[in-house]
Amino acid sequence: MKEKVLITGGNGDIAKALTDLLKLEGYDVKAPGKNEMDVTDIQSIEACISNYKPDILVNNAGYVVPKSIKEADLENSKRHIDINLGGVFYCTEIALKYNPNLKIVNVGSAAAVETHATWSEYCATKAAVVMATKCWAEDDLYAVVISPGRTKTKMRKSLFPDENQNTLLEPLDFAKVLMKAIRKEYKSGTHIVVRKQNVQELLKA
Repeated sequence: MKEKVLITGGNGDIAKALTDLLKLEGYDVKAPGKNEMDVTDIQSIEACISNYKPDILVNNAGYVVPKSIKEADLENSKRHIDINLGGVFYCTEIALKYNPNLKIVNVGSAAAVETHATWSEYCATKAAVVMATKCWAEDDLYAVVISPGRTKTKMRKSLFPDENQNTLLEPLDFAKVLMKAIRKEYKSGTHIVVRKQNVQELLKA
């Protein structure tokens, strides 16, 4: 029986690379975009997950719009929290309801362990996901968090259009590390930061 994998934020470059790898290895994959499953909307999540009942959940949906906290854009702050943190909890809790043996792979960010002046909501929500993952591991679940550093995605290109693309992590290489997590090659509760500089070493390990 094929294991079923649900990837949130299915329109992103990381989700697409991971979907291709999973299908090559014979997994059953569902990767809904935000129009199919809104991770901030409990009814939307319930409708998607109740029909699919995944064995593995990859919490990949993310949101970042850098802004100084001094500018006090409450809607922007709320959106960061709702997608990056709320969405992880809502999707995980609903998926666990249908499959108590669910494996959880959270896509974090190097921003969870780095400071960026205008990224406070993003950094804080990603750091919270790391801590939640460690708590879930202590709660007898298989949960790991794999955090990309600077990665060649549409989202990053929109933020840093003039960045040297050769210095960025390839989505496919990051997806290969996610595959190791999906195969349970990492101890539950593990947090791994993946960068262009260390990805080949991680893949050989």
